[in-house]
Amino acid sequence: MLPNELNLLAIHETWQINYEKSSQSRISIKRIVPYQLLIKSPSLSARQIIPAIEAWLKRKARRHLVNWLQAISDEMEIKLSKVTVRGQRSRWGSCSQNKSISLNYKLMFLPAPLVDYILTHELCHTHQFNHSKKFWTLVESHEPHYRQKRRELEKSRRYLPQWLDW
Repeated sequence: MLPNELNLLAIHETWQINYEKSSQSRISIKRIVPYQLLIKSPSLSARQIIPAIEAWLKRKARRHLVNWLQAISDEMEIKLSKVTVRGQRSRWGSCSQNKSISLNYKLMFLPAPLVDYILTHELCHTHQFNHSKKFWTLVESHEPHYRQKRRELEKSRRYLPQWLDW
């Protein structure tokens, strides 16, 4: 099933998608008007088109999420190391021992307050690489309502479109 729209709650954008069969061998995605995409493909097969949509989403997520994370890190006075945007199957984000943060492009489908919480959570891991009491105290100092957002995050998959592999 091919999606007709992308509801990117994180950045308050809804993109309509149009499809056109093409004689070209490659899939192309082009913005034709604000918030409207035209996908040209030799085949209108979901198996071929969905990866192209995911690649478009990853590029868009890199532009938005990395800047968003940088703004929060500046506010928290935490120096960022390396940031990557990927398509993890079971995590919204992670922080490695070398303080490299990896974000899931699927964050784009979540409401902005939940994304704020996840970004704050991962930044706190750059100081506390665990989920100890000290870690949660640090999170709470930057995100006073983190408990409520964690509960909401448990139900967050409802924001993901059905065609998306999670």
